[in-house]
Amino acid sequence: MESAIERWYAIHDARARQMEAIYARLGRSSADYWDRRARFFHRSTRERGSSDPLFLRLRQELEPTLSVLDVGAGTGRFALAVAPLVRVVYAVEPNATMLGYLRQEAQEGGVHNIVAIQSTWEAAPSDLRADLVLCSHVLYPIREVVPFVEKLRSAARRTCYIYMRAQHLDEFTAPVWRHFHGTERASSPSYIHLLDVLFEMGIYANVEIVRTPLSLRYPSLDDAVEEMLEQQLLPDDEATRRELRAFLKDWLVEDQGGLAVPGTEVVSAIISFPGTGQG
Repeated sequence: MESAIERWYAIHDARARQMEAIYARLGRSSADYWDRRARFFHRSTRERGSSDPLFLRLRQELEPTLSVLDVGAGTGRFALAVAPLVRVVYAVEPNATMLGYLRQEAQEGGVHNIVAIQSTWEAAPSDLRADLVLCSHVLYPIREVVPFVEKLRSAARRTCYIYMRAQHLDEFTAPVWRHFHGTERASSPSYIHLLDVLFEMGIYANVEIVRTPLSLRYPSLDDAVEEMLEQQLLPDDEATRRELRAFLKDWLVEDQGGLAVPGTEVVSAIISFPGTGQG
């Protein structure tokens, strides 16, 4: 019988093979993916941190004397939201462009208790500790999930929170992928696969299912074309741009003065369990 970690590997590897084959045809690499998408990610998440169900859950535990570790902090959606309520936030993020947005937002907002650490979690200092550890939408491309989670748990003195989707955003943009690639996009692992892995690790986690508004919105059709070229792994040539523009013009819906991917909400899970960190 296939184990939970074997299922995780199989899902991860199928997705990785598909993505890398497409990148090879495009002559690009996945290494700088977030450099190219950081602006859109920042715009789509910057105002949602303080209203997100994960923040609302964390707020019940936050105290001025506590420390928080945000693993995969991105442009600071949660780090910036929790910083005014705690002593210090350690924001670990490997992408320099993402961290640039975080630092800029912190400076403009007068937030001075965020310590930004440019590193993958795997390479981050092993003695890094905080009272609360959060890891939001980071695990999908991580193959070696067991040591990753063990390090999260070891870093948390109190509680470790992992945020993962039940519905991937790719499900909402699937019509674009099918139109241009002629096949289905391979899925990433979801929260249910992580729960199985945690169970095999002897971690009996608490789970809260939450719903958030779908936020795939674009100020203009031009912005939508630029973002979809990258997100859908399409060649950046004039013919593809024309075809994509025509497709999106018919498919996207008007929303709040801009354009949006059809859909209303995304289902995710807040997974939490006690940490083992000391010191």
